[in-house]
Amino acid sequence: MSEKGSTNRDPSRRETLVRGALMAAIGSVAVIYFVVSVFRPPLKADNFTNSYSTSPGGHFALVELLRENKREVRTVNKSLRPPEDQYNETDTLTLLEPGPQYVEHYSSEFEELFDLARERYSSVMLVLPKRHYVVGESDPDDPDAQENEVVLYEEDVELDLVRGELALAGFDRWLDVGRSDDPGQIRWVADEMGTTVDLEQPVQYFHFLSGIPSEFEVLAETGNGDPVILRYEKGGWNDKGGVILVADGDIFTNRFINKPGAATIAMDVFAYTPQQGAILIDEDLHGFSTDASLEYLAATPPGLWVTLSAVLLLLFFGWRQATVLRPLSAEPQDRQARKFSIDGLALMMERARDNHTAYRRLVRRSKLVLGSGGAQVQGAGMTGGTAAVQKGRTGRITRIQGDTTEDRLINAARKIAHQVRSGETEHGDWTVD
Repeated sequence: MSEKGSTNRDPSRRETLVRGALMAAIGSVAVIYFVVSVFRPPLKADNFTNSYSTSPGGHFALVELLRENKREVRTVNKSLRPPEDQYNETDTLTLLEPGPQYVEHYSSEFEELFDLARERYSSVMLVLPKRHYVVGESDPDDPDAQENEVVLYEEDVELDLVRGELALAGFDRWLDVGRSDDPGQIRWVADEMGTTVDLEQPVQYFHFLSGIPSEFEVLAETGNGDPVILRYEKGGWNDKGGVILVADGDIFTNRFINKPGAATIAMDVFAYTPQQGAILIDEDLHGFSTDASLEYLAATPPGLWVTLSAVLLLLFFGWRQATVLRPLSAEPQDRQARKFSIDGLALMMERARDNHTAYRRLVRRSKLVLGSGGAQVQGAGMTGGTAAVQKGRTGRITRIQGDTTEDRLINAARKIAHQVRSGETEHGDWTVD
């Protein structure tokens, strides 16, 4: 008895283990998916410091100024490559205060860009970030506050993040970045004109780690002599192009470009780029090309509800599949149970006096339960007092006779009962009077 009981429990135990393993696998995948998705939010486009923006930190005014001075300006995406050398028609790739999070996202492309720009002649300009903006709520006690007013709060970019961009560009071997404590000036020193702009703000500047290497040219500096705008070019290159580095981009922003001398210095900087080439302003590094994270959207409302529905359906499917993964030893019991279900169905329909339907159902389902798979049994139409059952494998006809539908149902049930007792699995030739 104990051995038999153990044998009967094994299939059930295996079924439980399979079901549990399947549910655990599905649950683990779902948990990992949600954790990774929620803690890796997609990058959002920067709305305040790009070349389209008219906010204080945007560069829309610079673009208009360049176009007024007959320079071709185009915004580009997916173009973090140094422009090809076309002599005076070489384009200039301009990176206007790229956001640190976007530079990190494209770090490999960013590094490769400046590696190539230092090794071969091209024209690339990097304006390091200084400020960024966040949206806030207006002061409810402010009498001048307007309904639906957008309030921007200005914050300085941390110097460590600025240094990180300089390091990715590969110039940290020569340079570091600092920021003055007091308001200062920027003075153009590359020619005798010496245009000066008073920012009335602390100035962000470079300082060389050990002297000024021969590859660098100082174009502008602070009142204290710290370089603000540099040009890197290898020996033998001409006086246009190379890599132009700008430590303080205030003179390029909508907020400061109208200060006396700011627009002049801005145009002096671009005068060091090939004059017949276009100014290509990159927007990759302002978030305009970052792909939307479908995983994050699916893990946050309202996409979360769709995801949860799909997970529940998957769990239900997995549970259902686990329940039908019956061990082979359970198949004989299942087959026997189906035999009794056919007898029960016939009895129920006989009691309902629906003999015709009971007969047809009995004939059709008897093959599914008792047949071995080779035969095909079909209930033929009834005419007079005879119904024909055709056996597909042999083509021979077996006739079930009876004057009424009740007689034919009883005769068919007798035959099936005989097959149940004898263990036959084929419908041989037989006749019941």
